[in-house]
Amino acid sequence: MTAQSPDNINQILGLVELAEDKSPTQRKFLYEKIGSFLLDDSESFSMAEKELMADILCRITSDVEHSIRSHFAKHIATREDIPHDLIVFLANDDIEISLPILRDCGLLDETDLIEVVHTRSVQHQLAVAARMNISEQVSKALCDTNNKDVCIQLLNNQTANIAEPELEFLAMESQHITAYQKPLLARPFLPEQIAIKMYRWVSIALREYITQNFKIDPSLLQIDTEEREETIRSISSANDPSQMLVDKLHKAGELSNGFLLKSLRQGEIDLFEISFAKLLDLTRNEVQKILYGDDLQLLAVACKMLELEKVVFATLIDLVDQIHHNTSKMSAEDREEVLTFFTLLKPEAAARAIQNKSFINGDIRYYQTN
Repeated sequence: MTAQSPDNINQILGLVELAEDKSPTQRKFLYEKIGSFLLDDSESFSMAEKELMADILCRITSDVEHSIRSHFAKHIATREDIPHDLIVFLANDDIEISLPILRDCGLLDETDLIEVVHTRSVQHQLAVAARMNISEQVSKALCDTNNKDVCIQLLNNQTANIAEPELEFLAMESQHITAYQKPLLARPFLPEQIAIKMYRWVSIALREYITQNFKIDPSLLQIDTEEREETIRSISSANDPSQMLVDKLHKAGELSNGFLLKSLRQGEIDLFEISFAKLLDLTRNEVQKILYGDDLQLLAVACKMLELEKVVFATLIDLVDQIHHNTSKMSAEDREEVLTFFTLLKPEAAARAIQNKSFINGDIRYYQTN
């Protein structure tokens, strides 16, 4: 450890005196002066002396312009001889200052990073998620934010250590957050059982990716590529791969509203229609009448029976409208009217109405079903 010299002590005492002057010009000068002392390798300050200077910086930092603090943070981010307390202080500053510290500084430990994730902004969380070689505990804290952008950033960071429970959680979330799927499957050393689960709900392209990049017994997969190609060539609906997948998921109790919406978003219309029919216990022909007929109340009643949230129903009607007409033909007034109707519906009454074939066939209106 470098010994404290009288010259150093005198310089620090002079800095303390300057700190008493609260004028912006003097604070700027003091901040830059201390910064130069900390960064200049020719200066022989001990760590104790640097800690005294760092304390002064922390006390005056709120009075110093962002641009000066940001410039200083960029220069110390990769240093290893900066007091830890100063590094932690800057990591919790505004994101313009903290970004290079959170991204590059090796002096921040696991506890420091988790505290930032728990207490600072989404921008701070994104910076931590992009950091090299973060630990499993830091990754867990990031997953626990349940923020889509943060989780995507984490998944795209292939140096991040992510424990299996968090990978399992993100895999299940990928049923309704498709942006998770590709970076999750691309992660090094992803457990095969997670890829097998995801095979049930990812797109055809990602199913092929799974079969090509994971050494998995094809019999463990819900549908393998060869089976799908064979059934597409077949004219028998009994061997429809989409029907087979839906039947298997339903039998396992895993056919969900999330899977329904995901199929529609991915453009797998057959899978969407068959899933919708299975969940409603209707024929596919009946479901097509509900989806593509002129009576939007039919679709509202069907979705209320499945107890979809209003925001999910709104997304679904927009997607159905665009797919059926290529571009949306629904007027804003019609959309608002059906959303209001949906809000007023009760699931029990909707279930009774769906069982009425005359309602599905358009022979009677909803108010006549109860």
